[in-house]
Amino acid sequence: MKIGVRAHDFGRQPAQSLAANIKKAGFDCVQLAPAKAIEGINSFDDITESSLEVMHTAFLHNNVEITVLGCYIEPSVPDKEPRLKNVDIFKANLTNAKKLGVKIVGTETTGMDIFTPQAEREKIFVLLKDSVMRMVEQAEKEDVFIGIEPVAEHTLNTPDLTRRLLDEVKSDKLKIIFDPVNLVLPGTIHRQDEIFHELFTILGEDIVAVHIKDIVIEDGQKTWRNIGEGVINYRLIFDWLLKHKPDIRILREDAHMDSYEKDIKAMYALSKT
Repeated sequence: MKIGVRAHDFGRQPAQSLAANIKKAGFDCVQLAPAKAIEGINSFDDITESSLEVMHTAFLHNNVEITVLGCYIEPSVPDKEPRLKNVDIFKANLTNAKKLGVKIVGTETTGMDIFTPQAEREKIFVLLKDSVMRMVEQAEKEDVFIGIEPVAEHTLNTPDLTRRLLDEVKSDKLKIIFDPVNLVLPGTIHRQDEIFHELFTILGEDIVAVHIKDIVIEDGQKTWRNIGEGVINYRLIFDWLLKHKPDIRILREDAHMDSYEKDIKAMYALSKT
């Protein structure tokens, strides 16, 4: 396993100092969203051949692997024009990933009210599938994985629906990023072990990266905690990963600069058998 972090949790910086600071902190890999993390890059349109080279050199020089290129789009919005514009942005970032030597481009799917009727959910799923089919064409061309992240409040909201998407798209370039916190709701946290076991059973072989954060439930809401100080059953999760995905990259999301050392210590402790 490699222990990493979301790069923009360290604030927007020039690529060289960002990579150096992340390495100095004790992380070995990152999820990099250039428009959030790199000084001078404020949108996807600002990414150039030159800036890609600077990023590649900076992270390589500091021995920090860019595990995931973050390109979080809205792939299932109902309006066709903005949806396909988002798809084009993602496709461009698959090409950027190839130039950076990054093997995964990550995204979630569009947010949805958890009470959306099933018939409406099905219509939105069809749009998501159409978007992903278009994205997969580029992923296969560039030999880069799409890491799609199921989220309980989004279009792709369950392990079962995620399995359906992968089966219908039928591409070995479509994989998943597993975020345990994003798969549970305040009202389903008591079922977390069941939800995680279901995901491992039907999607385990397709996990290409893991996002890690921790929470408690306060006033019916998810509330941030350092790793190991919340309610997520990370012992169950890491036991499965150690057995089935020992080389997986574990990426801390929402690291706080005043306490990330606690997270690193907890993550390394969990990564030991």
